[in-house]
Amino acid sequence: MADLFLILSKTVWTIVKPETWIVLGLLAAMAAVWRGWRRVGLGLLGLLVAALCALAIWPLGDVVLRPLEERFPPAPDLPDPPAAILVLGGAEQAAQTARHGLPATGEGAERFLAAIALALRYPQAALVFTGGTGWFVAGEISGAEVARRIFTEAGIDPDRLILEDKSRTTWQNAVMTRDLVRDLPDGPVLLVTSAFHMPRSAGVFCAAGWADLIGWPVDHRTAGFDGNWGWNLAVNLEDLNRGVKEWIGLAAYRATGRAVPYDLRGGEILCRTDAVRAG
Repeated sequence: MADLFLILSKTVWTIVKPETWIVLGLLAAMAAVWRGWRRVGLGLLGLLVAALCALAIWPLGDVVLRPLEERFPPAPDLPDPPAAILVLGGAEQAAQTARHGLPATGEGAERFLAAIALALRYPQAALVFTGGTGWFVAGEISGAEVARRIFTEAGIDPDRLILEDKSRTTWQNAVMTRDLVRDLPDGPVLLVTSAFHMPRSAGVFCAAGWADLIGWPVDHRTAGFDGNWGWNLAVNLEDLNRGVKEWIGLAAYRATGRAVPYDLRGGEILCRTDAVRAG
């Protein structure tokens, strides 16, 4: 069932992502011209060019991402020292690490930077990483192995590490890691992930039965419209893709019961016990 959800989610996203609709629009314009509907084809092509120019100039992805990123406060005050620092995978690049022999990260490397800084600040806390691979065919190494190399090369004691290397979705992150931290001392768990991903992650971890969580959002992508205009089609399209994907993912997880409502008190995630899903 988990594999089916992964396949469906990736298939649906491939269809609905904004860049797919741009390509489909171009194909439709070509088909219209080929069928002799020249005015229709050229009109559609003109709309696409105008849309691409607007996207290149204005950071429209900010509009989509900002409500997600502003849901949680950055670097919130902690009521007590944390028992664990839990980092969600997604920033590591396993294929590049396997090919070149050096731990590689892509966008979202702030997850690792924040985790290392927090681990140094709170030496009593376990450092937990969850992430296998998000693809259908596993690579030569897991995301957790990349994380292990990054953390140990940064000077973190390997005995502090708890690594989960099988999960491929946020739901699996929550479920597969839950049992690994049951024996840790009492105390809050800092949930470290990208700011735009934090609202969905919090709902997922609540649905999986977690408690005493504090969101620690990093990797903020939005900079606002002021002074952020230019000609950045690739960057703006990627941000729009990312924002649309996250909103669709949040809706899909809630519709399937894999994410539930929660309340916030500062950075504390107050899971509603009546909404917890067994599993």
